[in-house]
Amino acid sequence: MDGHIFRQSSSYRQGLVLGLTMAEIMILLIFCLLITMAAFLKREQAKREEAEEQVRIERVSSMADHNLVMAIKQSPELYERLGSEVVTSRGAKAVDEFWRELVESRNAMTELKKGGLSEKDVRDRLAEMEQLNAKGINLEKALRDADIVGSIEKVMPAASRPSTTPQMIADALGRGLSGDTPSGHQWPPIIRLSEADGNFFRTGSAELSPEFREKLMMSTPGQIAALIKKYDVDVIEVVGHTDEQPVGIRQSNLDRGLVPVLRNYAEVTSLVPADNAGLGLARAVSVVGVLSRSPLLFGYKLIPLSGAQLVNTDETLAIDGSFSGDIQERRRIEIRLRKSSPR
Repeated sequence: MDGHIFRQSSSYRQGLVLGLTMAEIMILLIFCLLITMAAFLKREQAKREEAEEQVRIERVSSMADHNLVMAIKQSPELYERLGSEVVTSRGAKAVDEFWRELVESRNAMTELKKGGLSEKDVRDRLAEMEQLNAKGINLEKALRDADIVGSIEKVMPAASRPSTTPQMIADALGRGLSGDTPSGHQWPPIIRLSEADGNFFRTGSAELSPEFREKLMMSTPGQIAALIKKYDVDVIEVVGHTDEQPVGIRQSNLDRGLVPVLRNYAEVTSLVPADNAGLGLARAVSVVGVLSRSPLLFGYKLIPLSGAQLVNTDETLAIDGSFSGDIQERRRIEIRLRKSSPR
């Protein structure tokens, strides 16, 4: 029995090759052939697609050449220009440069049309540029100057813009650059309204006399507006000054009363200052209340301030220790003009 089993296993091993049967080997060979054929077909397809792409490129190039020829035929000037460039020593390089410039000019014209400019507008503006050049005017400088004027107008006070023209700004810049004006900063003059000139308040009060009120309503706003226009300022500081005579002992209501007076909710006669500092401020508020009603000063900043008894008429501090007493010139309103401080 053992010998019979040995013979069966020996005959079975005779049909194996590398552990595979003949059927399995045939299937493996067929699979390898299929892989090889697929790779061959893919390579042939790639060659065919490459050939088709080359044919397409040649057709496009041929069409472009045809369009180029037609464009040259329709433009005699272009034909003559190309002909002259070809026969010169520059040859194809010059033709290429000329063609590139032509394409760029057409693109530029297309962009101008998108911006709303027609070919006629472009020709007219080119003619204007030639006229400016003929007169010796630098176009770039003129455009730069126009931009400067526009920037200046943007930062000017709104109330002064209607009466200010670009020519006025240009003239002012010209005077400054040419040295026609004195050197250093030019500050607006101080407008002084003192009791010595007939500008009275009631004694110890912020109430204006009828004559002083009329002056503040009729003539003073025009004087201020002229200085605003000349010096390009937008802040009007109204400073109240007093002499050294004491006001007297009384309870001040300025902390509560100043704002209602400035808002026209209360009369200035309701203000009760307790010292010269408060009296100077109350009188400045009274003047601001009148000036703020003038149409000439709409849009400007009016600020009430107090100098009390501390500032002499020559703008020195009154700290020498001597009592000056009753001096009308020191009892005054000063109107000072300046430009707003940058934020």
